[in-house]
Amino acid sequence: MINLLKSKIQELIVSESSVDYPGSISLPLELVEAARLHEFEQVFVNNKTTGERISTYVVISKHHGFVSLNGAASHHFKKGDCIHVLSYRLVNEEDVKHFRPTLIRANINNEVVEVVPYSI
Repeated sequence: MINLLKSKIQELIVSESSVDYPGSISLPLELVEAARLHEFEQVFVNNKTTGERISTYVVISKHHGFVSLNGAASHHFKKGDCIHVLSYRLVNEEDVKHFRPTLIRANINNEVVEVVPYSI
């Protein structure tokens, strides 16, 4: 088994960064579904603005377009930062050459604009 990129949500804008919440990244349901994520699934969050990178888990945001970094993660992100959210999955070695991750592009309001196979 090889751990490959499953999905990448690009260009999200952090709506809030709250140390008083017990961990995680809150993402809108629309983005979670487009990326085929599950609540409490581990994800990696890259801060395009600062270069910071963390791993955390997903919870569903209660507000449309609202992205929040919570708990300890809030020390690495602030409102207005541009981020990417990445998830990974194990793939059988024989399936690797046919596997393509999903790329989700979002607009400035953290809404899905495009869902396409990731290609370089």
